[in-house]
Amino acid sequence: MIARLDMTDMVVVAVVSGTTRAESVLVEAARRADESDTVVHVLYVVGLEWYARLELHLAERLGIPTGSETIRSICERKADRLAAPALEEYEAVGRVGNPIDEIVQYAEQVGADTVVLDGAGHWGGGWWRRSSSLLEQLRERDVPVVPVY
Repeated sequence: MIARLDMTDMVVVAVVSGTTRAESVLVEAARRADESDTVVHVLYVVGLEWYARLELHLAERLGIPTGSETIRSICERKADRLAAPALEEYEAVGRVGNPIDEIVQYAEQVGADTVVLDGAGHWGGGWWRRSSSLLEQLRERDVPVVPVY
């Protein structure tokens, strides 16, 4: 359950991983953030299956040292790259783990009033298989979700 102590401190989280429509998600998040005069937190999550593949690719094929912090930094840079053209102010965040758990944990951590994500995303490779299932799971965990279609 996400509890707010002060309604003037609203937080909007935009989930930009797992979608080809990141711009639409960011535009909706920016609109909501403007209404409440807050900054958008742009969240990019790598699921565990993607993490394992990325580790294999970077470490074994390219000889680049890896680890969860390296992959988290890569996710943060992806969030930054997606957000920079669309938003003036934002906080880029990268996470590694079960995507639903990571979204919920981050939303709770920052006290998010709204989580904006692509409701029609194609979430494979470590993400959820049906977007409606994701929305249902987030709503069951009391996350205030705004799907963008």
